[in-house]
Amino acid sequence: EVPSMARKPAETLLAARRGPDATWHGTAFVVEALVLLAFLAFALAMFMQLFGAAHNRGVEERQLTQAVLLASNAAEEFAAMPLAGTQSEAFDGDGDALGAAADAGEGDYLVTREVVPEPTEGGTLYHASIAVSRDGEVVYELETARYASDGAAEGGDAA
Repeated sequence: EVPSMARKPAETLLAARRGPDATWHGTAFVVEALVLLAFLAFALAMFMQLFGAAHNRGVEERQLTQAVLLASNAAEEFAAMPLAGTQSEAFDGDGDALGAAADAGEGDYLVTREVVPEPTEGGTLYHASIAVSRDGEVVYELETARYASDGAAEGGDAA
């Protein structure tokens, strides 16, 4: 006769598998999955903030680059023809001229050039302040000067 310990009925083995240990393993799996899900959600939120900040920084850098280019162009025009007074011109986001300052809309650049002449003994020293603004905020400013000998300010040879 076989001892009763050696043979367990099949339903007893199945019941042993579904005992209190089995529920602990299932609970541990669910807890582990929830912790992993929380970590992934946190990491995703952090990466979204980083990508958003990087995008905003890129937009600001593109605007600054465009403003520097527009100010440089205005400074070159001033160097070629230093006319006293204040001039404003509007440009779109790509740097294409729109015309008068009144044509500037939201997202457009407004380039303002103020030239002040300073007479000297042999000619005139022109000081120019160039400001590039967008949506009412100054993005870039540039100060420059040019000396023109007497009679050369209107288009000619600078000394």
